[in-house]
Amino acid sequence: METTERNPTTLAWVLAALIGVGLAGGLYWHNNRTLTNHYNQAEQRADSLLSVKFQLESDKRDLKTQLETAADDKDYLTKRIDNLHEQLAQRNQVVNTLRQMTTDQSRTIRNLNQNFGRLSTVRDSLENQMVAMYDKINWQSQSNALLLKQQKEQQQQQNLMDARLLTMAPRSAITGDAFLVEVSKSNKKMTAKAKKANTLTISLNIPSVLKLEGMQEVYLSLTDDQQKPMMPALHTATVTLPDVNEVIPVHATQAVNFARNPQRVFFTVSPERAIKPGIYRASVFTKDAYLGAVEFRLRDSFWFF
Repeated sequence: METTERNPTTLAWVLAALIGVGLAGGLYWHNNRTLTNHYNQAEQRADSLLSVKFQLESDKRDLKTQLETAADDKDYLTKRIDNLHEQLAQRNQVVNTLRQMTTDQSRTIRNLNQNFGRLSTVRDSLENQMVAMYDKINWQSQSNALLLKQQKEQQQQQNLMDARLLTMAPRSAITGDAFLVEVSKSNKKMTAKAKKANTLTISLNIPSVLKLEGMQEVYLSLTDDQQKPMMPALHTATVTLPDVNEVIPVHATQAVNFARNPQRVFFTVSPERAIKPGIYRASVFTKDAYLGAVEFRLRDSFWFF
């Protein structure tokens, strides 16, 4: 009887245990399934996050490359901008230079226009002067023609006179003429005082009738009334004359081209010391001809004059 009474209770506990085990197994299975789903979802999310990580790392590398490229581009653009600034500065400088040149050219053009106006006035004046000069040249040409005609007539008269002179006197008697002796002081004023004499200038005309030819040395000899040198001579020279050879003191020489006759010959002498008062003679020779002489007097001074 007791065994019969205990079985239902046992069965109840067994059933309760089975139900508890079933519930626990159901709960375990449910929780396991939930955890499995969560695990799967976590794995999927981890895979997704890993993929995102890889993508972000790739994007990071791309961004780094882009940043490096951008930095290079920035440096290039900076250099380019600096070059553009330099080119702009040079362009501004060129523009300023061109503006200055334009201003200068405008000023030059204005000046040229003004000068052109003045030159036009000068040209008109010169044209008027040229017309006047042409008239004057024509008048002078006519005057020159008249003078040439008169000179030719005078030359013909001179030739006639020379021919008459040759018939009247031998050639050896014909000498230079129009002698002139000028004595000047240190201040270039003329004087006749021996003490004041600083420069002596003797000149004469050489007539064409002498028929001297070519380039010859002409000698000036200064002597006193005793035929002694007036002052120390430069040297002496032997002159061959028709009758005698004469040794003369030479105080000055002059190279004369006798192809141009008649002509006037000048001698200048500066005494190194004071000249004594007296009468002196200036004689002119070539190496084989006597060309003439002139006498002159240098007087004494009174007191301190």
